[in-house]
Amino acid sequence: MPKIYFNKLSIQFTDNISENVTRITVANISDMRKIVERLHNDGFDCDICLCGYNPNDMYTDLLNMHKYIEAAGGVVNNEKDEYLLIKRFGIWDLPKGKVENGENTKEAAIREVCEETGLINVTIINNLPSTYHIYYQNKRWFLKKTYWYFMETQDDISLVPQVKEAITDAVWMKKNDVNIALSNSYRSLFDVLGYLFE
Repeated sequence: MPKIYFNKLSIQFTDNISENVTRITVANISDMRKIVERLHNDGFDCDICLCGYNPNDMYTDLLNMHKYIEAAGGVVNNEKDEYLLIKRFGIWDLPKGKVENGENTKEAAIREVCEETGLINVTIINNLPSTYHIYYQNKRWFLKKTYWYFMETQDDISLVPQVKEAITDAVWMKKNDVNIALSNSYRSLFDVLGYLFE
């Protein structure tokens, strides 16, 4: 079952939990509604694990209480063994964006990486773990699944951040610098980069 992020905490659907995780028994969809309402009101201060009925059903119920959207993005590596990061709203991030009608996730990932950074040619090497997170925008709650891909580029051009998407920087960083930059970023990114950097 996927781990879902909300702000700085994660929501899990398994009994195999570690320390600093609050285990919550969810008996039915009515309980799930109460949990979601509490979550939306920042009622939790640590990671939570929802246990009770079937994990797949719990995930589906949680999903149905949000507008579901899909996005795609990439971890891009260049010939100098550097990784591409963007800064959006003052937070370091990886390039990604919403999948448009008629696109598959790979097409969307390539398009978004190029649009957000000014790169021209990127190649998908393989799949990375998808991430899930809940957020509030335009008076509505969303649950977004982001498909991630490991990409390479041979482009040796100046990066151009997509200002209209609130991106102020697009830079290449060595692996150690990436870890430092993302230490105050979104936790879900470590699920993606951990797969590459272990």
